[in-house]
Amino acid sequence: MATTVRDVIGILETIAPPWMRHGDDPTGLHAGHPDWKVRKILLALDATLPVVREAKKRGCQMLVTHHPRFYRPLANLDESEPMGAVAAEIARARLAVYCAHTNLDVAPGGINDILADLAGMREERKPLLSVADDRMLKLVTFAPEEHVETIRAVLCKTGAGVIGNYTDCSFRTSGRGTFRGSDTTRPFLGKAGRLEEVKEWRLEVLLPESCQAAVLRALTESHPYEEPACDIYPLLDKKTYGQGRQGLLKRPTKLGLLARKMKKATSSPGVLVLGNRERPVRTVAVWSGAGFQTDCVKGLGLDAVILGEIDYHGCEVLQQFNTGCIALGHAPCEEVVLPWLAEKLSNAFSGISVAVTTEGIVKMWSL
Repeated sequence: MATTVRDVIGILETIAPPWMRHGDDPTGLHAGHPDWKVRKILLALDATLPVVREAKKRGCQMLVTHHPRFYRPLANLDESEPMGAVAAEIARARLAVYCAHTNLDVAPGGINDILADLAGMREERKPLLSVADDRMLKLVTFAPEEHVETIRAVLCKTGAGVIGNYTDCSFRTSGRGTFRGSDTTRPFLGKAGRLEEVKEWRLEVLLPESCQAAVLRALTESHPYEEPACDIYPLLDKKTYGQGRQGLLKRPTKLGLLARKMKKATSSPGVLVLGNRERPVRTVAVWSGAGFQTDCVKGLGLDAVILGEIDYHGCEVLQQFNTGCIALGHAPCEEVVLPWLAEKLSNAFSGISVAVTTEGIVKMWSL
């Protein structure tokens, strides 16, 4: 079966769910149609004119970027204007363009976690800025004995049944169910119009609220009943997701050594460092791209913050907090996600070609 844009979006939104984005950040499909067939995908930081032309030259049907191409509606398609020229070229190339922006910063395993890994941060890490909460739910359904295991497996594959580091968690118990179908029904067990009593299994699984729609859809598709009964119970537990990460380094180091390590790891053409290069560093934070908020680190006692960019006044505040800073440049600190994302897509679609480009985007260099 041919892979469609919709199929690719399904995987991307499992990796970086749209509900994790900041505010009204314009993530999602920016051009094209969900039903278009996809054989080749190009990943890039931005959908610039050179990148769009490269995608066309490579024969790609889809371009996946981190930065949104269209933050606001275009007034026209005047190709003498930069944005008009890009939009027209996308249309001529019949290219589907999808963006995963702040949700890819926030998502587990995404840009901030990759930066934290490159810095050598321990696994015990927290967000710097809370963005979204994912409440836990309990789903209870009822099924005949010969179908309960199939249903359990499908629900767990869709995102249910995870407790900490354990997967496929569920509970079941047997009982007796009764029903009477109207004359228009086609009951899986028994006959319409007659009171039936059958042996059923009660199946319980936990799931995050973000997976609720997908899990309910999977339940309906895998259940033999015309109208499967299910209950959803909200729980007190929730998980908080956010921008940035903070934690301890596996091995303490010095600010200058950490700056050189991150420069090499991100292929940054040059970094800006605030603080004494001999300063000991053990507690650190990372923040991908722009938009760093100095208030996030107030009172945390961090030795250093690693980020994409920061202005003079931000450095002044960090200096007051006695916190060092390593600014890698906007593009270098975000491009690290592209190979990771390419691997995820390649594993999901064996018949799809996935390539990465770092050309045609804004790159500054230092003398």
